[in-house]
Amino acid sequence: MQPEVTLAVLTQLGVLFQAPNAEFEEPQQDNAPAPQEHFFLEHAPLWEYESKTMAQPYAAKGAQPLFHTLPPGAGMEQALACTRLVVFLGAAPTQAFRRALAEAGALLLVFDDSPRRVAALALAIGPQKLAGRAHIFLGPVERFVPPLGMVLPDKLFDAGFPVFFSLWPERDGIDAGLRLNHPARLLETLHFRHRIYPVSGQGNNRGLPLRPMQRGLFYDQQLHAYQNAVDFFARPDISPLRRAFQGETAILVAAGPDLPDRAEFLRAMRPKAVIIAVNNALKPLLALGVRPHFVVANDTSVATAKSWEGLPRLDDVALVAHCLTDLGAAVFPTAFLFGVYRPELFGQRPSLRLHGSVITTAFSLARHLGVARCILVGVQLSSADPWQLTYSKGSIHGDAPTPPQKPLTHAYPQLVPVMNAQGLLRYTTPNFLDASLWFLEEIRSSNVACVNMTEESLVLGPGVEFDPAPEVAATGRLERRLRQVPLLRPSPRPVGPALKAQRLEHGFWTSVAQAAGRLATEQGPGYLPQAVALLERFDQANVSYLVQRFEDFNNRSFHKQVFAAGDDAQREAGLRYYFAYVERMARGFAKLLHERAAELEDLGKAGKTGT
Repeated sequence: MQPEVTLAVLTQLGVLFQAPNAEFEEPQQDNAPAPQEHFFLEHAPLWEYESKTMAQPYAAKGAQPLFHTLPPGAGMEQALACTRLVVFLGAAPTQAFRRALAEAGALLLVFDDSPRRVAALALAIGPQKLAGRAHIFLGPVERFVPPLGMVLPDKLFDAGFPVFFSLWPERDGIDAGLRLNHPARLLETLHFRHRIYPVSGQGNNRGLPLRPMQRGLFYDQQLHAYQNAVDFFARPDISPLRRAFQGETAILVAAGPDLPDRAEFLRAMRPKAVIIAVNNALKPLLALGVRPHFVVANDTSVATAKSWEGLPRLDDVALVAHCLTDLGAAVFPTAFLFGVYRPELFGQRPSLRLHGSVITTAFSLARHLGVARCILVGVQLSSADPWQLTYSKGSIHGDAPTPPQKPLTHAYPQLVPVMNAQGLLRYTTPNFLDASLWFLEEIRSSNVACVNMTEESLVLGPGVEFDPAPEVAATGRLERRLRQVPLLRPSPRPVGPALKAQRLEHGFWTSVAQAAGRLATEQGPGYLPQAVALLERFDQANVSYLVQRFEDFNNRSFHKQVFAAGDDAQREAGLRYYFAYVERMARGFAKLLHERAAELEDLGKAGKTGT
């Protein structure tokens, strides 16, 4: 059977995925023997740069670890004892491949750039035996359309964390730890995205060890939802901005350490291009004498408020923010909200695509505005320092002291080493590594021309070229378009249903505060059954999830006392600790809801839901 026919059969069976327009260089036919076996790929996997506590984040004993680092020279038996997701770099019907294929429940991925090797593997094994068990990717990973990161599902990692076996371990062992577009780095990053980050990210990182409970909004989001209740009616969503800057150039500004070097460029470009800054870059920009046209914020944590502290009112800067973040009301008279929160009360707002870093939101906004081109400034997502990310002075993290240098450990808390597209060795966090991968794929699939002025950036490669001095031609329409932005208004919406809902929630939190306050101080026999019953009710009402991020609540200490202690006195002490925090949180929510209900009532009476 000809290789082309075999590949066509594999494609029909759903086994083969081929990068379009890829040029393949077949191995040279010489006297060198073909590789006869897949060997374990020895490298520092991405999770080596993650805290080991994230490997076992669950309270339940016996839970499968999220990741594990196999020892040098590990064989297939050791790998299959830990995971069912096995990745082969190079297609060949080796003993290791056949062993993995024989393992019940194992999922095999194969990456290769040789059609001949792929066809030979299929003929040796039998295409039908590969169907449903193996997925073969033919061509460079950065050439797939849609990008692999957008099509490989999170359920892929139900099989476990990926382990890698290569026909060329001496080559891939080096590349796997450094190149962003290496299959091993890609799969490890996707595993981080779908399995590790949901635990290590801000939604759950203060809730370890994880136990069964209702998880809705976390505390910071709930706080902002209540704080922003009036803004949901008084601020427009991003709909009126759609294609409002068609054909313009957008300059996306992040708080990278080279931002001050771009001051002259940005001042010259402000009349020619739409300047969109992320929230952390606003203060450094203003210090340089540059006022952006838009500021983007999508971090829903309370830390976002630091971006606005001490700033004056900015009449000519519009905020575009997630509806559950801090809106800096005293700073931004003009603001637009995106993201959905209780649409039956507050409307169905459009959202922006984002992932891992607010710079991805800035790009999504630029696309929403209809721009033809984007220039990235201060967009680095990496550092020259192996121990700390670096930022522009004046930003939230820009004044952090430089940690002392020490030998590399290739493990947490050292940052992840990455070779960028310019061949420069950089260091980054697993989250920013994931964000840069997602961002590059988003740019490549968008067909928006992008230039990055930062040579040290991770956001370089297909779709993003490096240019330290890009030119911009003015359209002559920018000033007129900017004048329209403050005039845009929200669509009127009745306040009554939201006001009713706010009053119901006020009653709920008042009752929570009363019940928690009683059990925070109560003593005597019969206390433990009552307290455990109330804890279970709060677990199912999202209360326990909320309190994990309230003030300095220590979930590990609480969990150790209540669920791991062998003594009732310790359990009672842990429960009283928990209820004291719940009471304070609930009273704070109730107070805020009371204030916002009065403001909503005034808004409704005045009939100003559209202003």
